[in-house]
Amino acid sequence: MSYNKLTPLKLGPLPVETLKAFGIMAAPGEVVFTVAAQKHAIKGHAEEFALCLRYIDRAVQSPTHVGQAPQHKDVGVELIYEHVVDKVIILVAVHLEQTKDGNYIVKSTYPIARDKLERRIRKKFIVATK
Repeated sequence: MSYNKLTPLKLGPLPVETLKAFGIMAAPGEVVFTVAAQKHAIKGHAEEFALCLRYIDRAVQSPTHVGQAPQHKDVGVELIYEHVVDKVIILVAVHLEQTKDGNYIVKSTYPIARDKLERRIRKKFIVATK
């Protein structure tokens, strides 16, 4: 993938009401996948990057699971989208500190396995939204 064709992606508003229902407080703001964050995702997960792009906006706009990893408590949130038919689970890590423009920045995105999702649910790091 060529870095020259990357552009910032506006993914929609952070689902603050969904997060609030699970005890995660955040101010309203747009979630943006910056070029720098896209490059980071490509470097870490090049083969899965295109797959993540197919589902990343759904993970932000209507996550099936939300939560926080213990090492990122209060600084980041994980928005997860599970597409049952396609058998895909995408995690989108979003930094909870807003930019001066009021946006939230995607830190990373990658697919996760069902067993990893289930383990995070058992440990109560992640909860289902429905």
